[in-house]
Amino acid sequence: MRWFLPLLLLASLLSFETAIGQDSSFSNLETVIISANKLKEKRISSPVAISVLSPKIIEEAKAQRIDYLLNKVSGVYMPSIGNEQHMMAIRQPISLKGLYLFLEDGMPIRTSGLYSSNALIEINTSNIHSIEILKGPASALYGAEAIGGVVNFLSTPIPNSQLFNISSQLSNGGFKKLEANYGLPTSIGGWMISGALTDQKNGPLDYSDYSKKTISIRRDFKINPKWTGFQSLNYIDYHTQMIGSVDSLHFAQKSLISQQSFTYRQINALRFRQNLAYQWNENSTTTLNLMYRNNTMDQNPTYSIASTSNPSKFKGQVNSNHFDAYVLDMQHQWNLKAIKSKLMLGGYWDNTQQNLIAHYIDILKDTAIGKYTKYSYPVVDSLITSYTTQINNKAIYINFIANLSKSLHWNMALRYDDFEYLFNNQLKYGTPSSNNHFNNWAPKLGFTYHQKNWGGYFNYSEGFVPPQITEIYNTVRVPYLLPQLFKNIELGAWYQVPNLYAEFSIYQLNGNNEIISVRQTDGVNLNQNSGSTKHLGIEYQIKYKINNALEWHWNASNAKHNYIHTQIKGVTVDGNQMTAAPSYFSNMALYWKPKLPIHASIEWQDQSAYYMDETNATKYPGFSIFNIRAGFSFKKSEIWLNLLNAGNTYYSTMATKNFSVKGNTAYAYYIGDPRTVTIGWKWFIID
Repeated sequence: MRWFLPLLLLASLLSFETAIGQDSSFSNLETVIISANKLKEKRISSPVAISVLSPKIIEEAKAQRIDYLLNKVSGVYMPSIGNEQHMMAIRQPISLKGLYLFLEDGMPIRTSGLYSSNALIEINTSNIHSIEILKGPASALYGAEAIGGVVNFLSTPIPNSQLFNISSQLSNGGFKKLEANYGLPTSIGGWMISGALTDQKNGPLDYSDYSKKTISIRRDFKINPKWTGFQSLNYIDYHTQMIGSVDSLHFAQKSLISQQSFTYRQINALRFRQNLAYQWNENSTTTLNLMYRNNTMDQNPTYSIASTSNPSKFKGQVNSNHFDAYVLDMQHQWNLKAIKSKLMLGGYWDNTQQNLIAHYIDILKDTAIGKYTKYSYPVVDSLITSYTTQINNKAIYINFIANLSKSLHWNMALRYDDFEYLFNNQLKYGTPSSNNHFNNWAPKLGFTYHQKNWGGYFNYSEGFVPPQITEIYNTVRVPYLLPQLFKNIELGAWYQVPNLYAEFSIYQLNGNNEIISVRQTDGVNLNQNSGSTKHLGIEYQIKYKINNALEWHWNASNAKHNYIHTQIKGVTVDGNQMTAAPSYFSNMALYWKPKLPIHASIEWQDQSAYYMDETNATKYPGFSIFNIRAGFSFKKSEIWLNLLNAGNTYYSTMATKNFSVKGNTAYAYYIGDPRTVTIGWKWFIID
């Protein structure tokens, strides 16, 4: 049935004709991308599976959150777990694991080893110009955590002429957002300033208020014809109530009432970057990036709430995690015209100082209404964690691109990473202070072949993830852990004619040394490198220009994720399908863009069933939702209306079950947004 509906829709669209004209282009192969090789290259020369969300797509979507954009991409599913909090699934099951690298203008927004599943909260959505999604391991260029994929957010560039616009939007769910963008070009560069105020109160989901203040400032400059650069500053102030998940009883009752009444997350994130580039001659350029990150996350998290023998008393924690990071990234590029090739050498150094403090809390639950009503600190000292960690990540990398012929290209990359963790426990008990060292070589080799309208690529790549700070220092003794290793092999092809663009990629990704919790002979659970997994999949996209006013897009993926050698809580799950691993996810859209100053689209997202637990005993059935968007421009204004989840489908963005726990509380469902109507207005004051 999931295959029949897309084919039926396609057949109906092919029979539809209209005479209205529209500006549309299928220049995917000529698209210039940045994140594939850390330098500007055409899509046709890059042996990777990469998708680009263009400024036009982003502008027309008028998305409240980033997941509304990324879920348009084949092989990508970003489930929302409330108020911009999220998980991720790119060539991996849905999870919170540190298997993805998030970049802003080619630089990581966080330190490796301190992965946050909610890192994209720290992106200013009003400053997104375009997004590049590179799928599969990319550690050969970007280092740790670039396993399932790399997501690179490109910020709004300095405009060619002065601009100033403001926009506002609000929804029936209590969501309000005000944005402003100001750009000023100068004779030696220019300025771009983007800011937004976001607020949500009394939404359809109980206990779901949040606020976010963001500002991004960029200044480009040109000292002389050889020296250029820019400075950028990004600041995020975010606070949310943490609604968390609901159990099976509440989900079955379609209850939108949260169990929470005091959990929260507060983030303050600052990033400053200084970029300098020196062009020695037309074939040689050196680029230097200096970055400072200041990040604090305070929270009373829902995921730390645990039961006791008393059904009305629970335990949890309040914690504060802070880090200061100083980053140096330097690279030199040669254009070797004599041998029709490019060579890039680079070095990277991230020195981060991190500290974490956590306190026990006692929690009281009103069992009559199923809600956690209040918490208190124990009378005895409540301090449970207090430590500092210094993280040193030093790396060197090389990338060589050669034209073996007019149609055949060769791409090789290799990176060496060295990690050092200096852990200092501030308490007299718990994990002993220690130093840990990790290193890794990550290679990549790829070939591309292209003719006028078609082409393909082959790619072998490896990726790695060092143990996260919370994986190695959360027990009474420090486990001996190695980096998790992933090996990927894939084959892809594309085809393009004036009205049609199609692309697919087939991959196999094998994971080894994956970190899992293993029960020891003394009864203590300790993290070990004992897991291995296999991920097989195909990703495909089709863009068809039906006529001058209609376009049809289909982005989808089929995948199979299996445990190969894994033991969880003493139970062997070898051969089972992995938890929260849908075998199919699709985004299909029909766009209407006439010459008139109006546009509209209807979008269908479809996800298959998946197992909720590692023993493959319980399934979630999946979901299908429709989104409708429309906009109209007049004079210097634009208005739009978005109808999201138009059918008011009741669904979970992600559902899991703890197979070792009995009762309703073994289940966790993150409730998807009900039908939401958003209206917006944008005023181009200077354009």
